Amino acid sequence: MGVTDIVAVTRADVARRAGVSPAVVSYVLNPGTRPVSAGARARIEEAILELGYRPNAIAQALRRSSTMSIGMMVPDLNNSSIASIVRTVEDIAYEHGYVVVVGTVGQDLAREKRYLRTFSDRQVDALIMIGAHAEHLSELAAHRIPVTVIDSIPHGLGISSVTSESVESSAAAIDHLVAEHGHARIACVTGVSTGAVHLEDREIGWRKALVAAGLPPDDSLVRRTPDFSRDSGYAAALDLIDTVRPTAIFATTDTLAAGILAAIIDRGLSVPRDIAIVSWDGTEIAKNSMPALTSVDPDLDAVAGTLMKRVMAILNKTNNVETHDVMPGTLVIRESCGCSPRAD
Repeated sequence: MGVTDIVAVTRADVARRAGVSPAVVSYVLNPGTRPVSAGARARIEEAILELGYRPNAIAQALRRSSTMSIGMMVPDLNNSSIASIVRTVEDIAYEHGYVVVVGTVGQDLAREKRYLRTFSDRQVDALIMIGAHAEHLSELAAHRIPVTVIDSIPHGLGISSVTSESVESSAAAIDHLVAEHGHARIACVTGVSTGAVHLEDREIGWRKALVAAGLPPDDSLVRRTPDFSRDSGYAAALDLIDTVRPTAIFATTDTLAAGILAAIIDRGLSVPRDIAIVSWDGTEIAKNSMPALTSVDPDLDAVAGTLMKRVMAILNKTNNVETHDVMPGTLVIRESCGCSPRAD
């Protein structure tokens, strides 16, 4: 068949094949407009596949004043917890007929601003950010795009947020090392400040627990890595071992902890006998490490689920009030702290 023989399939063609009206086809193609019975939906979806119907996305966007797209800015997709949140956000957005466009911004404020302009120009319906530079929040609020941030942010800007409680949950991890295992030289490995408050709060929790235990925080036991990669955790641990030799290390992400674990082993030491480890994130990395990592689990699925509940309420115009959700974290005891193995 030549190009001139190709006939465009219309919505009316799909409706005839499925035995429904074109309006019902529109309801299926535009999720959330009106309910459609399971039987009719199945026939319409089958007809779309058989006929090869492809709706005109641009025309649809013009009709409904929506691009059915969500912009998402993240620091780094190499971080397992961030990748987990992105997957859940994508899954939920897909169920509602939206596509998620992801941009990685690292610690680059100029890159973040450029992505903001790009998403604005592309008229995304909403913007999600994992972490946000404090000096950039006012600029974000000035845009007409609804913004939701995963981080602790000031209230009253018209920007909603969802975050995991980080101070007390981090303090609980350090308290466990002190009270249950007698550690007094506990190091902290974290990334350099990116403006993300929840990451800074984890170090605050480390300090708070030490003070409460009568152990003044020693800055010589702190290592701030250029990023949150496994390699950075590895390098930080080697430096700690070769200089101040802590008896335990608190890593503010599981990915850093994985590198710390490898460094301890490569130095011929044992975890937890020589150096214990606790971390923060509760990802698959913690479960699958050898030994398995004792880690604060923030329930990332619940965080992402709450985030998308807020985003969809804004998009569906059922709620446009600024909200700030703080989700609890749970210390999951495994082997790296010195406890006996426990089933997850």
